Amino acid sequence: MIAGTILIAATYFALTWILAPISFLPFQVRFSDSLIMLSAIFGEAAAWGVFLGCIIANCFPVGYPPNIIDVVFGSFANLISGYVVLALTKRYSRIRLVIASLASSLIVTFIVGTYLPIIILPEFTIKDILFLGYLGVLPGELVSQTILGVWLVEGIRSLLPKKMIK
Repeated sequence: MIAGTILIAATYFALTWILAPISFLPFQVRFSDSLIMLSAIFGEAAAWGVFLGCIIANCFPVGYPPNIIDVVFGSFANLISGYVVLALTKRYSRIRLVIASLASSLIVTFIVGTYLPIIILPEFTIKDILFLGYLGVLPGELVSQTILGVWLVEGIRSLLPKKMIK
């Protein structure tokens, strides 16, 4: 489990950093969030891997200095999402995987979208949180998790022997 956690954490950080221009700030598509969906295959190792990878990535953001709120809450959003994916896909099916990706996308959007306007705007309103926060994060999460993440899980499941899947 430790090796898998470290591998996923390193992959999360690398993807976030390589795609930094679209991984940070209000309108983001954090492709590394697709790795949250690996909890459907690799269980807790994936959930903890995206948590640790997000901590490291958010300590080295591009475009603004690191913010403890982003480091803590963004990382916990991923950890919670990983465990939700794990719980919803215990009995695996494609429809459960898609439902898990939608739930996970909403969790990350709600948590990150709530604090993002607060840390980047000098003054903010509820409208900023709704439009800049939620509508800035949700489309990217749907692309990352529901499109790319589901595709990633299905692809890996087809390649791995059954005994390697949780």
